[in-house]
Amino acid sequence: MLTNLDETLRHQIATTFDHVGSSDHRFFDRYWFGVYDPRGRMALVCGMGQYVNMNVLDGFCALQVPGPQGGVVQHNFRLSRALRPQLDETRIGPLAVAIERPFERIRLACAAGELPMSFDLEWQAFLPPSEEKHHFNRVNGRPFQDYHRYTQAGRASGRVCLGDTVFEVDDWWAGRDHSWGVRSQVGGYEPVNGPGTEALLSAAGYVFYWLTFNTGDCGGYVQLQFLGDGTRIFTDGEIVWPATGRRFVVADAEVEVELHPGTRIYKRLRTRLRGYDGSQVELLAEPVLGYWSMDGTGYDWGWNDDKGLGYYRGEYVVEQDVYDISHPERVVRPNGEVRTPGHREAPCAITVDGKLNPRSAGHQVFVASGPVPWLGLGN
Repeated sequence: MLTNLDETLRHQIATTFDHVGSSDHRFFDRYWFGVYDPRGRMALVCGMGQYVNMNVLDGFCALQVPGPQGGVVQHNFRLSRALRPQLDETRIGPLAVAIERPFERIRLACAAGELPMSFDLEWQAFLPPSEEKHHFNRVNGRPFQDYHRYTQAGRASGRVCLGDTVFEVDDWWAGRDHSWGVRSQVGGYEPVNGPGTEALLSAAGYVFYWLTFNTGDCGGYVQLQFLGDGTRIFTDGEIVWPATGRRFVVADAEVEVELHPGTRIYKRLRTRLRGYDGSQVELLAEPVLGYWSMDGTGYDWGWNDDKGLGYYRGEYVVEQDVYDISHPERVVRPNGEVRTPGHREAPCAITVDGKLNPRSAGHQVFVASGPVPWLGLGN
């Protein structure tokens, strides 16, 4: 089947763009966006992913807002459709992503009417994208992950509506990433061919750190991965000051974590970075509003069927619910059930070298699983 991309001179294999070179059902190609008010009145995340071998295009949008009785609530909207025959359309019902100028300007929209929320946002680049190091490993001979990602700092303007409440978005923080390849927890199930990497990492302990931010003066991304004993096994990232042209490439890192008492969720995260040129940068991340419960967006085997992202659910399906995320670790579902999902991410205020710009914000991930003695965490 021919698609619009087949009109370009960018073919990678000797066939059309309607399928990919891998038959792995977990092959994905996904956008993620965050738009946050630095003053903490509202935070939005949305995303869209194509799963060619599962014949699925799915997406999500979620809002964090202060609750009517205090605390924080998370409004979740998950959408999925059959990918074919509309392979060229990055639209699922009311949700749409339009790349108007690659790496510079993007339109994010959710049309009013079908859902109790809508938005129309213009995403503008603050910095060029940063390419992450390639992610690849095998489990018992099978590629467990084999994917690429770039991350980009930006700003956003427009309007977001939730019921009768209107949020005017005026040059708010915005970040995004785009990743593609093969990852776990995609397509409804994980192939089993012996003990898996997730089980091994959980037994050994594992910490995943990922940050994208901009302050109005500088911005960038940092990714770190640790074993439970504190051994760092992955280091990547860069920070750029566009006005001066300074580019700081992360060579080494030291992380100081303050956890909410009795939890695995960070309250304050101080990161001391050393660049390849010997210079240093210190970042301080302090959450604003609440911690995203990522299962509400479909990650971590989310959706009501517990099949997660990329699972075929038919021609068109929409789910929506509201979580109480007032507590940093416990999440109250609509039926009153309380869960403690490990995958929590947060909109944050970001202080750089002791300076907190009023425009500063970012998205900080810090997930600790299994025994992590260097944080005082057991199983």
